[in-house]
Amino acid sequence: MRFIPQFLKPWLVALLAIMLGWLLRASSGNTSQAQLVFDIPVDLVSHIELQKAGRTLVFDRIGDAWQQTQPYVQSANPVAIRKMVVAMAEARLLQVSPLSQLPARSGLDDSAPNIKVTWPNGSATLRVGKSHPAGLAWLADIQKNIGGPGSSEMHHLLVDGDPVQLRSARLFDRSGAESDRVILQANSGTKRLEIVLQKKDGRWSLIEPIEARADNIAVADFLEAVARLEHEGFVDDSPKDLALFGLMQPAATIAIRSLDVSKGAVTEEILEIGGDGAAGPGGRFGKRHDRPGVFQLEKRVLSTLFPPSAAFIDATMLGVDPAEIKSIALQNASGEPTAQLVRNVTQWQLTLATQPATAQSSNTQPVTTGTATTEVTSTQPANMQRIRDLLQTLCAARATDLATETIPFNMTVAKIIVTLSSGATIQLDVGKDSQGRWLVGDGENLTRVYPATLAFPIEPALFGSSNR
Repeated sequence: MRFIPQFLKPWLVALLAIMLGWLLRASSGNTSQAQLVFDIPVDLVSHIELQKAGRTLVFDRIGDAWQQTQPYVQSANPVAIRKMVVAMAEARLLQVSPLSQLPARSGLDDSAPNIKVTWPNGSATLRVGKSHPAGLAWLADIQKNIGGPGSSEMHHLLVDGDPVQLRSARLFDRSGAESDRVILQANSGTKRLEIVLQKKDGRWSLIEPIEARADNIAVADFLEAVARLEHEGFVDDSPKDLALFGLMQPAATIAIRSLDVSKGAVTEEILEIGGDGAAGPGGRFGKRHDRPGVFQLEKRVLSTLFPPSAAFIDATMLGVDPAEIKSIALQNASGEPTAQLVRNVTQWQLTLATQPATAQSSNTQPVTTGTATTEVTSTQPANMQRIRDLLQTLCAARATDLATETIPFNMTVAKIIVTLSSGATIQLDVGKDSQGRWLVGDGENLTRVYPATLAFPIEPALFGSSNR
């Protein structure tokens, strides 16, 4: 009698398993032998209950969105939910037996994970047991009390995976165009840093640490970036001691106030971030103020959440579109009018101011600017190239530096009053420092600094039509 060598036995076992798997997979493609467990209308499912390891999660469709409703309210991941429901709808059994006749090794007892989905006219409950040889899994239809070996996708999702994957991992649900206030607070040693941004009449302003006109595009980019941020996964759904995560006294908080369009109400989302060290080098733990779940944050997320305050400041002189400008009044350093530039339908017009005259000549007329009356020459078409240069500088040139001091009088070289089509006016103080750099202030406690090479035409004579 011939015996199989000992070293060949493991290989033969593996070969038999592969052959069995091939036969079972081949039979699963035959719909006459592999039958669907359920007939689930995927697009009509509105309620999902999952139970695993003594924990219950409930998800409900609210309007067009999915939301976790138990153990606490939390936005859900619609892509992950659909994947789970589709996998359940496509689950097949290769052999069907009464549940009571299935072997104990199937793992289909009451402690096995299960999922129940509900739609308007029905429901289905699937229990998922242990893995089966050849890459299959034990499945059971609890309502019909039947089960057997079948497709393995639900085993991957519900047993190998974690049901919390159906939750949304986003840090904020409504950050974006409907937001109107942002508050960033962080403790740095003994100092508390704070950035406050607020939107009014469609424009963002920096309130803290200084008052300044904010860059609408920079704030919008920040809110969009924050809306895309996700955490690295939940670590504790019901923490007993927040101090273990550095969250008893959060090291930082971010509050974003937004309009909840679905409810027609303004709500504030607050993210709390734990101290450094609790999550290891570079990482932090975080949680939403209104939810108990603690999750992991990586360093990249933290850098996005806390940009420097200067990143929000509008680096342009006016912060408006050139098309909004109706007129530009030029003044000398003392505030005396020197020229007026006015836009009409097709052309800009220039009016040069002169000193008060004792008698009115035929080519001058009195003009009142502020409280002073001066004599001006007749109006003439302005040099359009100079106008374009000036508008480009006022509206598009970006500061290379910022200073929190106002421009000293001995550095002031001119003043500019810009009137917008809305009727609002903006006054700019223009100066030059010892290096020839342009200094521009707009009445706030902030001076924007521009390079000396900047084309900034402010000499009235440059705008004459003869200088084309």
